Amino acid sequence: MSSPSDAICIHNLGKQYRGTIAVEDLSLAVPKGCMFGFLGPNGSGKSTTIGCLTGLLEPTAGTIEIFGERMTVNNADLKRRLGVMPETLGLFDPLYAHEFLAFVARMYSVSEDDSRRRVTELLHALELTEARKMIGEYSTGMRKRLAFAAAVIHSPDVLFLDEPFESIDPAGVAAMKKWLRRFTQQGRTVFITSHVLDTVERFCDRVAVVTKPGRLLWEGDLAVLRGVGELMHEGKVFRSLESLSLV
Repeated sequence: MSSPSDAICIHNLGKQYRGTIAVEDLSLAVPKGCMFGFLGPNGSGKSTTIGCLTGLLEPTAGTIEIFGERMTVNNADLKRRLGVMPETLGLFDPLYAHEFLAFVARMYSVSEDDSRRRVTELLHALELTEARKMIGEYSTGMRKRLAFAAAVIHSPDVLFLDEPFESIDPAGVAAMKKWLRRFTQQGRTVFITSHVLDTVERFCDRVAVVTKPGRLLWEGDLAVLRGVGELMHEGKVFRSLESLSLV
């Protein structure tokens, strides 16, 4: 049973593909209003875990609760409360950015007035105001910024971002981080996967470190590392996430 203070609660999650383990017995809780980092090397099950958390994949074992409600592939009402920026971007190349965002807003039943206001705000904040370019003409960084805008257009309660800052210039990353900080200040929750230590260490409140094959190595509050300067794991002292992740 999840705590009322938790946005996400994962119980003994497992996922296999034709006998190959992608996630193994993963359990953790993510508090409401938290910037949560899910850190691990490529191939450690981060994208698979997000697929299960957002109801895109059916777990092989275990359960997932979002705000105390069981997540399943068929729970459409709960999925409407989520925003997802997958690693593989699902954009419509023949559209313009404002058309695509308006389409996504309609999918989530956002009113026309709110949709116009949010589209304008996001395009300006993320520097996507070049109206003559179709999405198919966008650079990789522009496409990722647009995918981020699509994930937040409906003001979700929980936002899942899979490697969100890769291939984005520093100005774009700064704009996204500013938006995300405001997001959590409103009591909403952000779940970020990354294999980049610096991204998680500098930006997140809490972090889970996973290793292959999708096994939890450590989970805790980064304020401890920033304040005390060390972490404890299995009776050993680690002075950085980097040293811990190399265990």
